[in-house]
Amino acid sequence: MKFNSNLILFVVLLACISTYAQKKITGTVIDKQTNQPMAGVNIVSSNSKAGTISGFDGKFQLELPDNVTSIELSYIGYQNQKVAIDGSTNYNVYMSSGQDLNEVVVIGYGTLSKKDMSASISSIKTKDLPPGTSSSFENSLQGQTAGVNISSSSATPGSAVSVNIRGVSSISASSQPLYIIDGVPLVSRNNSALNTNIQPTNPLADLNPSDIESFSVLKDAAAAAIYGSRGANGVILITTKRGKTGASSVNVNYYTAISEITKYPKLVDSNKFKSFFNTAAEFDGLGADYFDWIDTSKGVNTNIYDEIFRIGIAQNLDLSLKGGNEKTSFYVSGNYFNQDGIQIGQGFKRLSGRVNLDHTIDDQFKVGSTFFITRSNHQRTIGENDEYGVVINAQGWDPTEPIYDENGNYTNPFKYNTWWPLENPVQIANEYKNTSQSTRVQGSTFLEWKIIPDLKFKTALSLEYSNLVESSFVPSGTNKSKTGEGIYATYEETNWLVENTLNYAKNFQEKHDFGAILGWTLQGNESLFSDQAGVGYATNSTASISAASTITSSTSGKNQYGLQSFFGRANYVYNDKYIASFTVRADGSSRFGENNRYGYFPSGSLAWRVNKEEFFNIKTISDFKIRASYGLTGNQEISSNWRGTYSLNANYNGVPGIAPSRLGNPDLGWETTTQLDLGLDLGLFKNRVNLTFDYFDKLTDDLLLQSKVSGLTGFNSVFQNVGAIENKGFEFAINAAVIDGEQFKWNTGVNLTLLENKITKLNNNGEEIGRNHILKEGEAVSTLYLIKFLGVDPQTGDAKFDDVNKDGIIDFSDRQIVGGAIPTYYGGWTNNLSYKRFTLTANFLFSGGNKIFNQSRHVYENYGFTKSGIPYSNISERVYDNYWRTPGQITDIPRPSTEGGQMQRFSTQYLEDGDYIRLKTLNLAYKLPTDVINKIGLNNLSLYVQAQNLFTLTDYLGFDPEVSTNTSSQEDLNVLQGEDFGTLGQARTFTIGLSTTF
Repeated sequence: MKFNSNLILFVVLLACISTYAQKKITGTVIDKQTNQPMAGVNIVSSNSKAGTISGFDGKFQLELPDNVTSIELSYIGYQNQKVAIDGSTNYNVYMSSGQDLNEVVVIGYGTLSKKDMSASISSIKTKDLPPGTSSSFENSLQGQTAGVNISSSSATPGSAVSVNIRGVSSISASSQPLYIIDGVPLVSRNNSALNTNIQPTNPLADLNPSDIESFSVLKDAAAAAIYGSRGANGVILITTKRGKTGASSVNVNYYTAISEITKYPKLVDSNKFKSFFNTAAEFDGLGADYFDWIDTSKGVNTNIYDEIFRIGIAQNLDLSLKGGNEKTSFYVSGNYFNQDGIQIGQGFKRLSGRVNLDHTIDDQFKVGSTFFITRSNHQRTIGENDEYGVVINAQGWDPTEPIYDENGNYTNPFKYNTWWPLENPVQIANEYKNTSQSTRVQGSTFLEWKIIPDLKFKTALSLEYSNLVESSFVPSGTNKSKTGEGIYATYEETNWLVENTLNYAKNFQEKHDFGAILGWTLQGNESLFSDQAGVGYATNSTASISAASTITSSTSGKNQYGLQSFFGRANYVYNDKYIASFTVRADGSSRFGENNRYGYFPSGSLAWRVNKEEFFNIKTISDFKIRASYGLTGNQEISSNWRGTYSLNANYNGVPGIAPSRLGNPDLGWETTTQLDLGLDLGLFKNRVNLTFDYFDKLTDDLLLQSKVSGLTGFNSVFQNVGAIENKGFEFAINAAVIDGEQFKWNTGVNLTLLENKITKLNNNGEEIGRNHILKEGEAVSTLYLIKFLGVDPQTGDAKFDDVNKDGIIDFSDRQIVGGAIPTYYGGWTNNLSYKRFTLTANFLFSGGNKIFNQSRHVYENYGFTKSGIPYSNISERVYDNYWRTPGQITDIPRPSTEGGQMQRFSTQYLEDGDYIRLKTLNLAYKLPTDVINKIGLNNLSLYVQAQNLFTLTDYLGFDPEVSTNTSSQEDLNVLQGEDFGTLGQARTFTIGLSTTF
């Protein structure tokens, strides 16, 4: 039979058309929680390469082959949604937020599905956090995850924030975590030369918080060991925003915030001030009108807080542009931040820009780059942490005297009644200058090569440059310096990093998931610094060192170190229920002695998903995972080099010379932290309720400490690996979708950490640190060492103290251990409620179990010691209302007295509990209807009002239980916590802002 050729051709074409027939579908993606459209949702078909993302109105369209039966939608932080294609052309898809076990989490040098994690890792998305109003991102993480204790030492704008993951694990080295931004370690060390009397600057404030997409907190050794010698204190991985395929969009965020002091100890007025000291004189037999020479007839009643505090104003503007196509995606942003502090003389400004680019060359090669630049300006006041502080001199101010005299000049407190104030606090704030300018540039680029479908090679190069220029000036004619003092300092640091990794991932027979990574990195760091000081200024119009008559010191120096690392990791999952991961890293550092230059940091973790077993048949439990991990991490953050060095300025009799400046130790090596973690993850009711429980035991050995050596060496001490610290405790977290209705929803979460910190081995056991701390085996790292106050004698009104050595004299030799300054518990409670277009967020913090020595009270609650018959300082309302008056009275405040012996000591009289509960953030947001904002050319528009630090429940008598005076160095942050001496407390902040996209 002969067929017509045209008929055959027609049949073949018809078959081809049938084979490649397409169908077009449209739809809208809607957030089930807020009933708002969702932009950027990834939509792919089940068995083809077709895919797209939703637009800013949540709408999408997709052409699918006829044989496609379903599509799958995914978005970070939301549960994946699978939709059957049933012949309809339009679909409304509702997506629910909450834990998705298939969600991808960023880990060291890669990503991993949440269900396949066997280590202790917390993932936080910035979209789940309320808008931050501080200069850096750390404050927004407070109370968000178990095991992480974050405290703001001061309300000074741009000041450092302390972050400890599972406790303080060192004495001389840093206990702060390692920060990695898009794979690049960030120099977060405080390089300021002006730290001895002011709050240090915060290098992390250089980063614009609005650029951040997510955080991953690596807490146990199994997670952090991939970073080896830098992972002992935990790791915080920061992922910045990047472009996505789709139409370009512009995002604008703006807010204005006003801040005020939240709490302050109230001081007495002029009449009470005079009355109090007349009472003191009467008790001492000097007569009831002994201090009538204090003149209150002028009606001067200075409220000193009104003079030094103000309403602080902050403004923030973020602009970003992102988009892309199948080949190239981009994210470009700019930020301007300007904050005036709540105390006069303080402020912070930042201007930054970022460009993130990704380009797919072909099916095998992909390249990308990241670049950001920032310039920050800090304005701080001198002496925030010591006797010349603005606050501490204000709290001792005589209320009968004005700030300015009749000629408009600053009054001198030494010429008036009280002798405590060393300087007029307004003069300190306005005339004593402390400024810092920080410039940071970071750039990185990578090339990724897909050698075969399951094997990828990636090489990356990054460079970071930071520059800090500081100046300090004390005017001539002041109490601190009659002739004037000036300091000028610079610090320049360059850090480069080369990383090469080989990544393999393969699924075998649908039961075996195997992944492995091998890597080699090389890092170099160089820093240059200079510091000059001078005295003697003929004019206060310039702070230049060249204007000083005498240069009192001039130093400069250079530090270098290098780090070479080799690492590997293997992950294996069998049948979606048995999980194993093993990591090893070898680090070689030029910082350490030639006999101990390389450190080796292995770790391993196992997990069992019990709910995947056939015998497990509890329908209410949707996820049940048991985890265990063990491993080693290290710490090398002890400044720069600690090898033996020589000084080039050992001059003698006019002849230049070279001499040893630091004794070397060829055996010096890493601090090593060994950590055990036992964990449990539990999901209930289709993961509407999720619980996580961890027990950890973290032992840091071979502490880097100064140890005494024979004077025959020419030195008194040398760094050695001696001592050990243990941190152990429990972490608990629960997150639940309590109400999940169509219009009203309530999601809540609570996390709690219980921590025990203890020194287990110490070379110089019992070493006294400063005036009020001690290092002792069996005690916490920051242990307070004070004279013990025994109360007030009801019959005489005299203060009683514990005379430890029974010599009849109360002095520093009578000090004893009185408590630890590290919190033994801390956590947070987060709440998110939504109704239609409204969203309400309420986040609480809590912390406690620690003691605070409120040294400020030694100024404004002290009396008895006079200078030429002059009262000590002003007093608080609390003292005036509660001091001992009559025999038999029970009180904790002694009788007023002008006698020196009645002066109160550094004792537990001023020791207080640091427990508190704080409403950290209360945010109310409203998203305008799409049909309304589309008319003005916008894709979305959200308005919000927010309050931060709205109230704090605490018995602490000072500004704020979160403050810490001793923050000038890493060692101070470790061993001198728990002191408050005129440090500025947290501000209550009210914010109004908007966010829009077009």
